[in-house]
Order: sequence, then structure tokens, then C-alpha cells
Amino acid sequence: MGGTAKIFKKCAPNGRVYVYLGKREFVQCDGATEPVSGIVYIQDWKDTLKGRKVYVQLVVTFRHGREEDETMGLSFKKELIIDRTEVNPAENKEGETKLQTVLKQKLGDGAVPFTLQFPELAPNSVLICSSEDEDPSKRTMGVFYDVRAHIADANDDYTGKKGSTVSMGIRKSQYAPNDIKQRSPTSTAEKGFVFGSGKIVLEANLDKEVFYHGQDIPLHVSLNNNSKKTVKSIQCTISQICELSMVNAHYSCKVARLESQDGCPLQSGGSLNRTFILKPLAQICQGARGLCLDASLSKVQDESNLASSSISETGNNNDLLGVIVSYSIKVKVLLGGMGGELETDIPFKLVHPRPDSLEMENLNKEKTSARSKQTDKRRRMFQGQDSVLNESFHTSQDN
Repeated sequence: MGGTAKIFKKCAPNGRVYVYLGKREFVQCDGATEPVSGIVYIQDWKDTLKGRKVYVQLVVTFRHGREEDETMGLSFKKELIIDRTEVNPAENKEGETKLQTVLKQKLGDGAVPFTLQFPELAPNSVLICSSEDEDPSKRTMGVFYDVRAHIADANDDYTGKKGSTVSMGIRKSQYAPNDIKQRSPTSTAEKGFVFGSGKIVLEANLDKEVFYHGQDIPLHVSLNNNSKKTVKSIQCTISQICELSMVNAHYSCKVARLESQDGCPLQSGGSLNRTFILKPLAQICQGARGLCLDASLSKVQDESNLASSSISETGNNNDLLGVIVSYSIKVKVLLGGMGGELETDIPFKLVHPRPDSLEMENLNKEKTSARSKQTDKRRRMFQGQDSVLNESFHTSQDN
């Protein structure tokens, strides 16, 4: 049976070291992340190596400041090698994938497969906007992953020379786990007054805790005014909170806003029950400082959807590393007559649905055909950072 596979290829500056990958997006789900499998090809490997070694590393980079702001030896970048393996073209590796086997046959001598593993607590790829004037194609703040291959003179050589080093960017994302608890978060707040009897009681709740990118979020608000004050309006905002775990820094961006005067002014003794529909979008706060997006693989334009909530597979949020993203809805009631305001917060999670889930099917039905075409176009752009080969190969069907 014949088939066509898309192969990603990148070459070192000296033109002798190549890395081939079958995919550049790796997903964590239910505690496990897909392994990074590929091929390292050394052209004329006997003359190129001359007894030296070749290492392939999975490197995560955490950048918390702009590169152009680094002066006087100051560095805003931290790198961590989370997996490392030695490859030798003279050895035959077992447990190859079908794609690795086919590439070895096509490339010939000097091609050797490798497999790298993500650790259990590896953070997701995240892109952070630093300012409104920043060029989207040159954003460098956030968490990024690379597959790096280099020729080393010794076992403790972790960098190699620039001319014989090749680095290909990849992305790690996360799907919502199956066993996540779907509770209905509720928050209540009340306010009394020193020079008046009675109080105002505000209650807000969501139908569920986990929502998916592109979904509408219905917010149910109940308000009882047992005071002598008047309720002028209700404001609802969704905030994205970003915490940089390696440095003491926090960002907060409003990704959805709504203000309503429906049922207002609400006089003394009145009550109000309303459902407001919110949809968090990156477009309404594009360029805001500290806004977190899903890291893209494109050098042309940035990814347009917001970063997913950070979910710890162990259940302990203290295990989260890198850029920790969370979301919350704030409901604020504005009062008249020097009454001030009353507010409450509800945390929730915004994630990617599993492709095989019912929610994913329903979400796809909600999308318009125009938006689907735009998404497909964007996805194709993400896969075109480096040279892309369309390799056709024939395999036997084992049925």
C-alpha cells in the first residue's frame, strides 16, 4: 500500500548534519506525551566525524525578557536539557518506527534514528506578548522546545560548534484529560452598609468548570437588592492570569468584557436573574503586554488562540513549571448613591478538547465554513517553517 508522509528537514550551517522529523507538534494527554522520533543524517559520516560523537538533545528554553534588552551580560533566557541521547551511524538501533525505517533506507549510510522523551512535568509551549509595538513574527518570550543535534568532541560537550549544530523547533501542547472533574463553580458575595439597613447579595455560577477554545461561556448571575441602594449596571470580564514560575513576575490581561444595564436600575427590594454569554478571544486584546498565546511554529505570523490553562497531571498545582496560565471570570456590580461596588470571582479552565471527544465534534459543527478555511490555512503556515519534503514510500500491508 502506498502513502505520502510529510517530512520536516533542517540542516546545520556546514551542510553536513541533518535532522528529519515526521511531526513537530506533540501532545500530552492522560499523563503521557508522544515521544519525539526522527533521523539524524551525517553526510560522509566517516570523514565528518573522525572519531567524534553525535548527540541529540531535547531542549526547553524559558525566556522572560526581550533579547534586545539584554545588556552588560544580563540574560533573560534559561535553557534546560530534558533528554539527551548519543547516536552513532555505525550502530543499528532497534525499535524503529516505520517512518524511521523508510528514511534510513532512502538516506543510506550515515542515517541513524533517535527517540527523545518528554518528562512528566514538562510545561506546555507558550508565547508571551511583551508590548503592543512588538512584531508578531519576532516574539521570543515564553516557553519553547527544540530538537538539537550537534557533533561533540567529548561526552560533556553539550553545545558543540555553531557550524555543526542544527536546531529544529517543536511544540508541546496538552489535551483535557478524561478524568478531569466537571463541577459547577459558584461564587457568592454580599455587601452591607454602615448607614443603612439590609445588604446586596450577588451570586454567580457556571454550568461546568472546563471550557474549550472557541466555545461560548454562559455565566448565570443572580442579584438580590435588600438595601436602600440602587444597582446601576453589571460588568463581566474574563481575565487571563500568567505566572512565570522561574522569576517573580505576574501578568493579567482581560480577554473578554461585557457590561449590561438590562434590568437596571435595580431598586430596593428588587431581584435580578440573568445569563450572560462570554467568549474569550485573543483578537480583542491583541498586543497587550503579558498576553499568553499558544506558541506557534511559524515565523510569518503568530498563533491566534489563547494559551490553554495549565493543568497538572499529578493533581498538585505546585508541580507546574514554566509559564502557568489560569483564567477567571469577575462579576462586578456598580451601585449608585456612593454605594461603591460589589464583585466576585469564579475560576475556570480553558483547554483544547481531545480530537476523539464528543465536545470536539460539537465544537466543529459550531464553526462556520469560512472560519474553518482560515484555520486550515493557518495550520498549513505553521508546518512550513523549515524545508518540508513530501516523501512517497510503499509499505506492505500486514492484514
